Amino acid sequence: MERIIFGHTIRLKSIGCNVVGRVGQPISPSVNLFVKVTKGCNAHCPFCSNAGCLNSTSPFDVDKLICIIHELKDNGIIVNRVNITGGEPSLVSPLVVRILSAIEKERFDDVHLHLNTNGATDQAQDLMQHPRWDSISMSLHHYDTERLSELYRCKLSTQLFQFKGVNKQIVNFSCNLVKGYIDNKEEVQKMLNLTLDLGIHRIGFVALMPVNDFCKEHFVDINDIPFSELPHVYFTGAKDRGVNCKCSNYLYNRDLKILEIYMRNYANPRYCESSLVFDGEYLRQGFYSDNIIY
Repeated sequence: MERIIFGHTIRLKSIGCNVVGRVGQPISPSVNLFVKVTKGCNAHCPFCSNAGCLNSTSPFDVDKLICIIHELKDNGIIVNRVNITGGEPSLVSPLVVRILSAIEKERFDDVHLHLNTNGATDQAQDLMQHPRWDSISMSLHHYDTERLSELYRCKLSTQLFQFKGVNKQIVNFSCNLVKGYIDNKEEVQKMLNLTLDLGIHRIGFVALMPVNDFCKEHFVDINDIPFSELPHVYFTGAKDRGVNCKCSNYLYNRDLKILEIYMRNYANPRYCESSLVFDGEYLRQGFYSDNIIY
């Protein structure tokens, strides 16, 4: 489905995902709004397209963000989720708090924080404690802090993994599969156990996107890891949008504790139906630069 906002056509999700061979059903026209608050990141992960970008001093127009939200609402478009992302949002925590205050009266059902450095800094730990978050996603690409520090190439917080003052019920981990790190079912098992031990109830595994030579050399095909062969891991379902993306879901049951597992089997990086991105200056459909809407 297509709609026009600010004089430009955008694509909306109006059909749900296919589920285990069943064709997706009609849903209300909707988008996910990604709010990229900074390009900067204190980590230097070699698999990131933004690696080495220490900071971003670009101004962020909060009033324009509110204008975008009202334009969507006035056109009957549902905002499923507002995603606060970056870069690393905790580098600009005062801006994030200002945005949360500005959108408070819009009463969104899901305001999401994505931390690219896994709460590895004190600033990130503080930001996670803000009461407005409905969900928090934290990048965690290894179970061992020394290997994690090696990947991030930044100083880790002394509070790492403590989650003091954080509602762990709304937190999930996101783990990239990287050759030499998490790259086989035994390593995946250790990630599952760490997640359960920390009291987190959901973890996702994704393969690297081919954004640079490191990603190509350290790529691990998620289909090469037999999740269903892991002890006490059970397949629960799969969804897809044809050739554009597919995800699978599992449950891990250990010592009467349940862990949800999300797995992205594949994704087209230019697929952008229902995804709008505002970087403080421009609104785009999708995550590439040649699609400015407003």
